[in-house]
Amino acid sequence: MTTRSGGGRCTRVRREATPTSTISHVPPALLAERGARGVGFPSSACHLRPVPRPLHLRASITSVAPGGDGVAHVDIDGERRALFVPHTAPGDVVLAEVELSKRPARGRLVELITPGPDRVAPACPWAVPCGACDWMHLSTRAQARLHVEHVRAALPTAWRDLPISSQSPAPPLAYRTRARVHVRCERGRVDVGMHAVGSHDPVPVDTCAVLDAALETARRALAALFVGCKGRGEVQLALGTGGAAVLEARWDGELAPSCYARLEKAVAAGQLAGARVTAGESSRPAVVGDPTPWMRGADGEPLKLAPGGFAQASEPANTALARHVAEVAATRPGEKTVELYAGSGNLTVLLARTAGELVTVESIREACDAARANLAARGLHAKVVEADADAHAWSRATKLLVLDPPRTGARAVAERLAAVRVPRVVYVSCDAQTLGRDLAILAPSYEPTSIATFEMFPQTSHVETVVALQRIRGARS
Repeated sequence: MTTRSGGGRCTRVRREATPTSTISHVPPALLAERGARGVGFPSSACHLRPVPRPLHLRASITSVAPGGDGVAHVDIDGERRALFVPHTAPGDVVLAEVELSKRPARGRLVELITPGPDRVAPACPWAVPCGACDWMHLSTRAQARLHVEHVRAALPTAWRDLPISSQSPAPPLAYRTRARVHVRCERGRVDVGMHAVGSHDPVPVDTCAVLDAALETARRALAALFVGCKGRGEVQLALGTGGAAVLEARWDGELAPSCYARLEKAVAAGQLAGARVTAGESSRPAVVGDPTPWMRGADGEPLKLAPGGFAQASEPANTALARHVAEVAATRPGEKTVELYAGSGNLTVLLARTAGELVTVESIREACDAARANLAARGLHAKVVEADADAHAWSRATKLLVLDPPRTGARAVAERLAAVRVPRVVYVSCDAQTLGRDLAILAPSYEPTSIATFEMFPQTSHVETVVALQRIRGARS
């Protein structure tokens, strides 16, 4: 073992010996004799070569990367290297097994030597192998603080000293009213779970600590529903009518006829509100019961959603976020507002209450249908356009643009905004890195009036961010 110091912190580097492995079918006496005579073995014994053992490092975690991994800096053979170690917290002192072929170097937590002040015991014993809740080992206060830090680091440099508010309206556990799980049926066995980290193998768990009670009940029933099937699929769970769960399944393989019979029985018994299943190359799903998902809208009224479509994971956090968007948007009578990536109308039903003219743009037909139904149920009016939000051309009369893009962001929209003079913009983002990329495009022409984060996904490294912008006077198109 060698000890090197760097950056004022002592880092131990332990390189294990690399002994030559023995071969059980070669007698030790023969090994010794041939070794003494300098006689080699045939190529079939090539596994006599030394087998290197993993490199183990003792490291201090100083920060957490946007992807969720803990970060340490270590000296290896005279080179200062960043080391990313999943499931670690700031202040942890750990022993990690390290892979040096990548930059940054990647590590696997072998031993927690000293826990940091932000570390807590995970509420789920499967948190590490499952990987869905990658921050369950951090306190909720630390999660909120780190989310703000990551958003701040992603902002354009000139904006990084601006205040960022943080809201944590979601309970830390049993909060998810939307979930996606994977089902695999092989050799008569059914596995249900999230994909293991770095693989496509589902990790079965007895209980999911973050699912709403109705969704957890449905999740537990999935294995029995798919008995006798072959292949694998993805199942989305949501809340349907009456608070029972609905499921949307896309299956690659063979679904047993008894699977449909069991789904019908579950719906008849009230265990599911409905199900929609698409198998193989079929373009038309099989429908059982009413598979329409619903959630409580930010206005307190039921909000219809598109089957299999997008919705926020936490109803309390969504209510806080949508009301904040409506507040900073400050739609006004007589002004034209455009909402891009509008989905089923989650934000629309609030914006439409005060907007003079509202146009919403969404590419998924079923989401557009749901948005129209939600507006009609409230006696509200907006023009719902089924189109690609990335390519939508808004008119020069537009005074406010609200956008809530997917994780990939809205680069094309940002580039057009930089050239077209829309006075106010509200950007809702679920990914700090793509948000930062798009805001860098807008920074020469816009300045922020407020920045807020919302803990929509407790126990994970993901966060929702809302940035309100106004165009800088005299900014060139």
